[in-house]
Amino acid sequence: MAFVADIFGKMGRKLYYYHKDGGVELDFLMRYKGQCTPVECKATTGNAKSMRTVMSHPEKYHVTSAIKVGDYNIGRKDQLLTLPMYMAFLLKEV
Repeated sequence: MAFVADIFGKMGRKLYYYHKDGGVELDFLMRYKGQCTPVECKATTGNAKSMRTVMSHPEKYHVTSAIKVGDYNIGRKDQLLTLPMYMAFLLKEV
């Protein structure tokens, strides 16, 4: 996560973190393609339980897409975009 935070900081992005007492925790929130988008960072392929919780309740969290960066290939499944960590610099505000 520190690697992605460093990339975002060098891009001039403000870093936002989300934590709710019920256990939902998101590494970053950012504006991407005009919408609030959670970004989850995983050093290895791993569980993103909080992101799945947020994505399964769009009426509550008002989130329609998400990004997961980590030890992945480029891919998309439904509203989830996965990217290798080194490509985080491509997540420019649009």
